[in-house]
Amino acid sequence: MRLRGLVRNFRGRRVPTAKLLLDTTYLLPIFGVSVKLKDYNVLFPKLINKYSILYNPASLVEAKWIIIGLSRRKPSLREALLNRFREGLRAILSDTRISQTVLTKSEVEEIADELLLRYRVNDYFDRIIYATAVYYNTMLLTEDRELHNLLKTRKHQNQGK
Repeated sequence: MRLRGLVRNFRGRRVPTAKLLLDTTYLLPIFGVSVKLKDYNVLFPKLINKYSILYNPASLVEAKWIIIGLSRRKPSLREALLNRFREGLRAILSDTRISQTVLTKSEVEEIADELLLRYRVNDYFDRIIYATAVYYNTMLLTEDRELHNLLKTRKHQNQGK
């Protein structure tokens, strides 16, 4: 599911029991990394108020990985990027509206392994985040095209049963 459609689905209604797992893309702005998400600054606060927000700790590692990559390309910004990551980390960890899932467990890994073996999803971060959403039976908010295609494929397969 994508950000704009999600907010449109629940406009004007508070749904505290609906859970939503965020892909790393939606955490990056908190760490000072700009991403191309239309109206993120307007829509993200609405999500926090309408959903029970979850993230997998692997997203924190992936975000740090992205920041390290950016700092290699822009050494003059390295210190600022690393500081901003720590500030964002403090913000996420102290915000009671955003909850951390378990990093992994055998059931999550089983789903992640199926994504690799059956669907050829090579990116471990994508697999673990998707598997976490399946394990917790929650919606996954992602911009990842491979995961969107996978969601469509699995939905189509389940309808045939």
